Parts: sequence; C-alpha cells; structure tokens
Amino acid sequence: MDRDCSPGKEFVFKMPGGQVIGRAKNVSELANLIKNAPLEAVLYHAKGGHLAPWLSMIGMHRLVAKIKAMQVNEKTVRLSLLRALRGD
Repeated sequence: MDRDCSPGKEFVFKMPGGQVIGRAKNVSELANLIKNAPLEAVLYHAKGGHLAPWLSMIGMHRLVAKIKAMQVNEKTVRLSLLRALRGD
C-alpha cells in the first residue's frame, strides 16, 4: 500500500534546468513520473541522489537501501528504478 507524504512534501520531479515535470505524493506516483519523464530528468534525480531522502521521509526504508545500492546507467536507470519501486 502506498504511503502518501504530508501536504507540501511531495517529490518535485524536475529537469536539470529546474523545469518541473510533475509531483509525487507516493511511490506509485513517483514510479509513474519515472516511467514517463524524459530520460534526462530521471538521470538528474538518480545521479543526484534525490530519491532516497524523500523515500526515507515517507518511511520507505527498504526502498532507500535498494536505491542507494543501484548503479546508475543511462541505458538501464529507468527500468532499474521501476523494478526497485515495484519491489522486484
């Protein structure tokens, strides 16, 4: 079951230049953004380590360990993140 974050604490998914792509209040919404966002934005957040702190804040500690251990690769980053978020 998804845990929604507190209002105002949504994950803000952005392009490297700061353009907001979308906001996620839970893991399902984050997965949807990762699935549909431009690869450049996915890489920006994955390489920048932006996902783990937000996942930790909403209590998804099991996912934090998976995300932190992940090797960021342009070809596999989207699929790897989606698998981790689904619990594969």
